[in-house]
Amino acid sequence: MSQFFSDKKVCIIGGSGALGSEIARQLLAQGAEVFLIARTPANIPTDLSGVPFAQGDIRDRDGLRTAVASFGCTFQGIVNAAGVVAFGSLSEVPEAVVRELFEVNAQGTLNVLSIAPEFLDEGGIISSFSGVAADMELLNMSAYCSSKSAAKSAMKIAAREFRSKKLSVLDVRAPHTETGLVDRALYGAAPKMPPGLTASAVASRVLQAIEVGEKDLPADAF
Repeated sequence: MSQFFSDKKVCIIGGSGALGSEIARQLLAQGAEVFLIARTPANIPTDLSGVPFAQGDIRDRDGLRTAVASFGCTFQGIVNAAGVVAFGSLSEVPEAVVRELFEVNAQGTLNVLSIAPEFLDEGGIISSFSGVAADMELLNMSAYCSSKSAAKSAMKIAAREFRSKKLSVLDVRAPHTETGLVDRALYGAAPKMPPGLTASAVASRVLQAIEVGEKDLPADAF
């Protein structure tokens, strides 16, 4: 097993979700110190109950900053695995749902990027899941794809801005993954999809990319 993450401190935003929690498990197995941020800490899986955590909402920049600061340390990595989804045509998806999609997926990513340099050591990395939707224009997923596309754009610009800070950015645009998120859509029902990747496989690939210094992780890299 790789020793790359041994003793490294990693903060995971969205630590109660399928991807965030699986990344936490794999990091712990590799000797990392893991810290979790969750909008609803009660949803953190019981097997991670001993991991330090803080309540934080990705939509609230100051609140997110306070949550990360509460751990009292700096990190070698910050992973953003928070996100929401909705389905429906442009005319169907309610305005309030569109607003939440952008607040979480787009503005949330910007919030993470804006505070990350305050808490990362030199040479640290920020990784965030834009997802394959960021590269697609799908019928009945316009609002969702648009919010993810905005997140992708923010990541690309941050990668350039952060070079002077000696920080790396990894945009993860994984294919459809079986996280259960589509069953918790803010609105609408998901179209019929082929079986997706497992959260375990995606988490493993992301950690591999971080270890070898990859700068971009599109769907065809999985």
